[in-house]
Amino acid sequence: MLVRVVLLAACLGLVVQGRQTPSGIDGRVLAKLDGMATEQHLADAVRFGEDVVEMAKRMESMIAGSRVKVVKGSITHAQIIDGSSTASSQKQDYVARTVLKASSFFLNSYCKPGGIPSGDCGAFLEGEAIPTSKLLDKCQKIVDRKTYNDEYRRLLAASYHDGIYEFRKSVKGGELPDPRSISSKFHGAKEKKDSTRTVALVQWTQFIEQDLAKTTVQTMHDGTEIECCTGDHSPVLPRYRHPACAPLMIAENDPHYKTQGVTCLNYVRSALSLGSSCHLGAANQLNQATNRLDLSQLYGNHETETMPLRTLRGGKLKSQAFDSTEFLSESLDRKLCMTNGTFDATCYLSGDTRVNVNPYVTLLHTLFLRSHNRIAKHLALANPAWTDEQLFEVARKVNIKIYQSIVRDWSRAVLGSSISTVDHTAEPRVSNEFASAGIRFYNTMMPGEIANPVASGRYELDDLFYKPKDLRKKEYFAHLIASVLHQNAMAVDTSYVDDLAQQLFKTKNVGTDGLALDIQRGRDHGLSPYTK
Repeated sequence: MLVRVVLLAACLGLVVQGRQTPSGIDGRVLAKLDGMATEQHLADAVRFGEDVVEMAKRMESMIAGSRVKVVKGSITHAQIIDGSSTASSQKQDYVARTVLKASSFFLNSYCKPGGIPSGDCGAFLEGEAIPTSKLLDKCQKIVDRKTYNDEYRRLLAASYHDGIYEFRKSVKGGELPDPRSISSKFHGAKEKKDSTRTVALVQWTQFIEQDLAKTTVQTMHDGTEIECCTGDHSPVLPRYRHPACAPLMIAENDPHYKTQGVTCLNYVRSALSLGSSCHLGAANQLNQATNRLDLSQLYGNHETETMPLRTLRGGKLKSQAFDSTEFLSESLDRKLCMTNGTFDATCYLSGDTRVNVNPYVTLLHTLFLRSHNRIAKHLALANPAWTDEQLFEVARKVNIKIYQSIVRDWSRAVLGSSISTVDHTAEPRVSNEFASAGIRFYNTMMPGEIANPVASGRYELDDLFYKPKDLRKKEYFAHLIASVLHQNAMAVDTSYVDDLAQQLFKTKNVGTDGLALDIQRGRDHGLSPYTK
C-alpha cells in the first residue's frame, strides 16, 4: 500500500505537502530573518563558501596524490558506473557545493546565535538570491545554459538535521541506526514468490527508472572519483577522507561481513543541483535524466550523447550483426564494465552507462535498439527521399510511442490503474521521493538467479552486475527471454535477496548491501521519514 501511495503521488504529480516557504514561518521569526539577511551578511556568507571550496581543492590534490584511489573492478568502480556524471553535471555540482557552504555559514553565524530554528532558516534562504559575486556569475552561466531543469522536486520539505545538509537525527537527538544494521535485521526472512507477476514487471520498472532518474555521485574538482574505504574494506585515514564520504560503517559483529573483515563499504554523497534559479538554501540533488518518458536510456539525454550512437545512414542506431541478428555495439570504454577478460565477456554501449548493470536491462536495450532500426528500415523503404535525420527522428518518435504504450500497461500492473490522459499542467520534474525510494520497490521483487522455467540451467545474478556475457550466444539470449516471460518475481516485502543485499557488485567474494545503500541515500537526499 505504501509503495502505491508514493508511486501515485510521484507519477500523477500530486503534492502531498508543499515545500516550506517564508510565508509559512512565524511572523516574528521572519522579521528577525529579514533583519539578518543584510547585503553584507549575505556577501560574507558567499565569500566564506568560496574560500572553503578553494581549500577543499588543496585537500583533494593531497588525496589524489595518495594511495586512496578507485580500483578498476572494485565495488566503488561499479557504483561510479551506476552514478557516472557528465562534465557539465560535475561543474554544476561544484558550484552548488559552494552555495551550500554559503548557506551553512549563514545558518551557523546568524540563525543559530539568533535562536532561529534550522528548518526555518533553510526555508528562508531558499527565497534569498545569491548576491552579486563571482559565485553568482558562475551560477547564472550554468542555469542559463540548461536545456531542462535537472533538479529533483520534493513532495515533502527536505529533512536535514541542520535544515541545510546534515543527515537527520533520531527524535531523541541521537544518531540514527546505521543502515547496515537495519538491513541485516530483514535479511534471512523466508523468501516468497509472487504467484501472478513475472520478472518482466521487475525489469520494466528498472528500465523505466533509468529513463526518468539518474542520481550521480560527487567527484573532486577535476573529475577524479572519490574512494572512502581502503582496498581491504576499512575506513581511509581521516586526512584522506573526502567531505563527500558517508560510507556504510560495518559493526565487528555483523552476521555476514565479520568473517570477511569488512568494516567499511563505500558511499559517496550524491551530486547537487542549482535548480532553475540562483538562490541559497537547503541541498537538493541533481537528476541527470530528462524527467520524461522519452527512451533517454537508449538515445542519451543530449544531442552530444546521441550522435555517437548513430550510424548517420538510413536513420539507424549503431549495432553489431551476428548470424543475421542485431545486437548492441560494444563499448570501446571498458571502464563502463567490470569484466575481467573472460572469453565470453563483453561491454555494451547505449544511451545510459547502466546498460550493463544486469542482463535483463541489457536485453531491453537490445530489443528497443532492434525496434528503432526496424522502424527506420520500413520508413526508408516507404520514403526514399527522406534524409538520415528525418528517418532517425521519425523512427525515434515511433519507438518512443511504442515504449509509452507499454508504460501505460506497466502502470496498470503496478498502480492498479492505467495512465490514460496527460496532464500538461502537472509539475514535470521527477520527485526525489520517487527516484530515491518509491521506484526502488522493484529491488524487493528481484530474484537472485536467472532461471529458465522451461529448460534447465540458471545464472547467478551476483556474478553478472556490470559483467555482461555475450548476448550473441543464442542459448543465452533465449534463456534471458524465457526468464523474463516465465520466471516468477519475488513478492514485494521488506527484504532483498542475498545477491542484492550482501553481494551487490561483488568482487573477490565481497559485495555491498543494496538495501543499506538505499537507506543511506534516502538520508543523504534529506527524504522525510515515512511517519511524515
